[in-house]
Amino acid sequence: MEQLSGLDAAFVYAETAGAAHVTFFAIYDPSTTPGGIVTYDDMAAHIASRLGADRIFRSVLARVPFDLDHPYWVRDKNFDLGRHLHHVTLPRPGGWRQLCDQVSRLHAERMDLRRPPWEGYLIDGLGRIKAVPKGAFAVCVKVHHSAVDGVTGLSLVNALHDLTPEIATPPEDDWTPEARPSSLNLLARTAVTFARRPAQLATAAAHTIPLLSRLPVAMTRRLPIGHRIEHVPSIDVPPSRFNAHTDTSRNFDARSYDLAAIQAARALVPGATVNDVVIAGVGGAMRRYLLAKAELPEKSLVTAMAISLHTDSERRHGVNQISVVRASLGTDIADPVARLKAVHESTAHSKAASAAVGEQMLEYAEFVPGALVVTALRFGMVAHLGRLAEQSRISNTLVSTMQGPDFPVYLVGARMVAGYALSPFTQGCGLIHNVISYCGRVVVSINGCPVVLPDIEDYGDCMDASFAELASAAKTARSRRAGTPTSAQGRR
Repeated sequence: MEQLSGLDAAFVYAETAGAAHVTFFAIYDPSTTPGGIVTYDDMAAHIASRLGADRIFRSVLARVPFDLDHPYWVRDKNFDLGRHLHHVTLPRPGGWRQLCDQVSRLHAERMDLRRPPWEGYLIDGLGRIKAVPKGAFAVCVKVHHSAVDGVTGLSLVNALHDLTPEIATPPEDDWTPEARPSSLNLLARTAVTFARRPAQLATAAAHTIPLLSRLPVAMTRRLPIGHRIEHVPSIDVPPSRFNAHTDTSRNFDARSYDLAAIQAARALVPGATVNDVVIAGVGGAMRRYLLAKAELPEKSLVTAMAISLHTDSERRHGVNQISVVRASLGTDIADPVARLKAVHESTAHSKAASAAVGEQMLEYAEFVPGALVVTALRFGMVAHLGRLAEQSRISNTLVSTMQGPDFPVYLVGARMVAGYALSPFTQGCGLIHNVISYCGRVVVSINGCPVVLPDIEDYGDCMDASFAELASAAKTARSRRAGTPTSAQGRR
């Protein structure tokens, strides 16, 4: 048995208010397999051979009575792979819209936490989709957020894939089941945990207070000397349609961009990163979309960013090692280069603040009783306190980025064409962007709620225009540095 960390457990408690799992799906080209086809039985046999790659495949949650303490992972003696794998055929014509709608429905459905918290779906019946080869299929995997974050989730996905079409030898499987602990056993463990809490809290405080004292200095060190930062987000986040009340429905779209073009756009602003360019592109998309609806606030919209705290050192307790910071999207700036500059300054400021405090802040999550969290969530739902969360507006959207492999990977011999991700929603945040790089492309997955984003494809078009604007600005700047006139200059 292994007890969940405070942050991992928080996602279990969050199920009280709504689904709290992450979803990854990818499209595959079966022409690289010996027979040119992959069946449901092929996928099931392959996943069965990889169960030893991660304990989460066959671990189930054991919750402490009344949620007095955080749950435990227990190796499930009743594990049945057939209850986790499913086969879905798209309705005709099986185009991109049908695939997005199917994945949205799967993502919106809650998981049964009485079983190991993951599900897999083979989706066939794909028709004509741009840049997707004939005969392609998709695989969709849902995993509860208590079991993975971005980094560990990507590791889990990688464990199912191979580096060549030839299927590698499965990992050694030394898994043995264990009996689920009784309520009395769990309560006895809770008593021991509570006895240790005062000393643990004192240790956490001793680690964190010195870091907090260094926070202002660290933030200042990262800012340009003598330059005023005007676009660092304040607590007062402007209202937007994306912060309106959402329901459990979901919609999805995705757009793909050339990684080389995004890397070229970095040169527009000294010190800018690929993430800065992506956030500026998202900001441009939100600006265009809201301008078209005459809803653009005068003040810049704000994004929350998930920051990984994983290090190369020994892994801390728990799988979720993340922090969340906020940054300006520059939606109040029309010029794409000036917007990128504002985004870069804002993200540098926010990341400096996060680095100063570091992962020590995660320690405090251990001391929040689950019973308190669950009760608060239930009370909030009854009292409609979600409306208060909408008005407080922590951010207008979320952008989460992950660096995938820059080489092709294969599932049961089939080459992955592209990968996409969907995140759980929080009330008052009806738009999320998940960004994954793979094989020279950057895919921006657009997670929406149709209540606030009914025309998600229009929003995707706004994103295409925004990234094209950045690419054009980079091309113009490159031509000027080379002394070559642009097409516009030539016409003059």
